[in-house]
Amino acid sequence: MKHTSFLFVLPLLAACQPAPTAPDAAGPGARPIGGNACDAAKYAGQVGGPFGNLRYPDDQEVRLINPGEMVTMEFNPDRLNIEIDTAGRVIAVTCG
Repeated sequence: MKHTSFLFVLPLLAACQPAPTAPDAAGPGARPIGGNACDAAKYAGQVGGPFGNLRYPDDQEVRLINPGEMVTMEFNPDRLNIEIDTAGRVIAVTCG
């Protein structure tokens, strides 16, 4: 019983974390609140097409997610996630 008591404390500790704040509108890298920094919506028309035809800026941070590949849960609003199927077609483009 003594070893499982810490399980009840963990949710309370998680609740103590500070809430994320929106970037200062005047500061560098400021973006509209609620907007997607990577602008994944502009690639929506390319979903279903071959990955080789997908064009994005050279300075864009991109994570290619292959079928069955494990990825971290780290969220980066600037990163473009491109998920492909076994045939090499784009099945999803998201920020994160």
